[in-house]
Amino acid sequence: MFRRFMWSIQEVRLSDHIIKRCRLVLAAIFILMLTGCGRVPDGEYAASVTLTGGSGKAYIESPCSVTVSGKEITADIVWSSRNYDFMMVDGVKYEPVNTEGNSEFVIPIVLGKEMAVSADTTAMSKPHLIDYTLKFEILENGKEEGQSQDAESAMAGEQSGSSEPSETSKQVLDLEETDADILKFISEKLGIGYVSTDEMQYATGFKIYRLEDGFDLIAVCDGRYYLVIPEGASISGLPDFGEGIVSLSPIGDSDTQLVAITQPLDSIYLAASAVMCQFDAIGAVDALTLSGIERDGWYVESAVDAMDSGSLLYGGKYSAPDYEMMLEKDVDLAVESTMILHSPKVIEKLEKLEIPTFIDWSSYEDSILGRLEWIKVYGLLTGKEKEAKEAFLQQQDMMEKVDAHSLDGKTVAIFSVNTRHQITTKKGNDYLVKMVEAAGGTYLLPKGLTDEDTRSQVTISVEAFYDYAKDADILIYNGVIEDPPKTLDDLAAMDGTFADYGAVKAGQVYVTTGSMYQLASRSGTIAESIYEVLSGKKEETEYIYKLK
Repeated sequence: MFRRFMWSIQEVRLSDHIIKRCRLVLAAIFILMLTGCGRVPDGEYAASVTLTGGSGKAYIESPCSVTVSGKEITADIVWSSRNYDFMMVDGVKYEPVNTEGNSEFVIPIVLGKEMAVSADTTAMSKPHLIDYTLKFEILENGKEEGQSQDAESAMAGEQSGSSEPSETSKQVLDLEETDADILKFISEKLGIGYVSTDEMQYATGFKIYRLEDGFDLIAVCDGRYYLVIPEGASISGLPDFGEGIVSLSPIGDSDTQLVAITQPLDSIYLAASAVMCQFDAIGAVDALTLSGIERDGWYVESAVDAMDSGSLLYGGKYSAPDYEMMLEKDVDLAVESTMILHSPKVIEKLEKLEIPTFIDWSSYEDSILGRLEWIKVYGLLTGKEKEAKEAFLQQQDMMEKVDAHSLDGKTVAIFSVNTRHQITTKKGNDYLVKMVEAAGGTYLLPKGLTDEDTRSQVTISVEAFYDYAKDADILIYNGVIEDPPKTLDDLAAMDGTFADYGAVKAGQVYVTTGSMYQLASRSGTIAESIYEVLSGKKEETEYIYKLK
């Protein structure tokens, strides 16, 4: 049995604590004044959606778009299935607002309170009206135009439409400034001294500190610190750790947390789909027992094989894991994407079950190789550090060998067409954009979009896209978000303006495949393949192909 223990530091800086409290109070007063004593101003917002009821298999994309107009508040919600043909809210029937894709409804809502609704599904042998409970909460800094959307993570299996946390909720810390207090605490309270710091070449979101007696400390940009305890080690003066991680406690201030992880890790629940490739690259898929993604959601071959063999089982999605199965499989670590921060109750439940949570922030790295360098974290956790180093160096070498200059700076625009006949395109900080640039392309941004805009993707009108992309040398259709056209004629049929694009006339239109976003461990391979296709050396690779 696990035994939970709490760690505390007596030397709490009270003045800092009081200042933080005062800031929170002032912020609350300001928000109250702004909203007119509880009323949310008119406008469009992003809101988190909590769904309970039914079988637990269905979900609603979160966050969703909420519109406030006077006393009327409506939400535009998208289900995880296309089989809902109507909803009932307060006795009123609402029909879907779309005809293609997953069922979408615009319904009246209340904010901050649970509301009962019903939805009719045709997925079974005959229609069933199922009761659900919904709760909507406006996100912090929740204006819709300010939210960051990661649809690629969704397509890769982390539920569709969920966004990464805003900069405010992210609270990225200065690792250099904060880590000294943690290392001092570990030395003085636990008797484990500091030895050295690993030098990261590209990654800025984590640091690895080597400690005495084989202990390690992983410091992550969200304020979490993970003390990795080697197999068989013990810490005198503290309760027995047992097998696994049992502590999650504030250290110094409320934004800093320390999690203890005991090796070996041989029963991991993996909900962060972008991380599977890291386990695959170092030969550690056998350390995974439960997946937050169903079998058909994986592009990583070893993951599919593991699920086919039964060594890896579906353990429920990230926001609704199968807790009983986790206990049955004696899960010793849950690896999550940042999307789990929209489901804090899941983290709380995992803590109660004494299952620690490691949150992966690799998608926030500014560089491709920075994202790839997170493989060193998973090498450390699984005892595969040598394999992780070799895999990283191999891909780094491939990235450096891409002859980017030979593309001569050809201009590239990336897009997809959604069900509302709008264009979804990319900002310059997106993973796919960085891949295109690594391959030598010059990416075209929508007009008026600046580097200060933190979104990774934006939705614009067809006219706005035409205005800046009609003369692009190359168009890339993002087949991850929306189903791509099968031919150039199909693309032209989507909108009459596409036939006028220079890239369409020249036959320079390409489509990306979903596998790209689950295979960050092959960044060098992907960059090379994109270069080969855009330069005309090939017409098709595993990651991108030419539309004819």
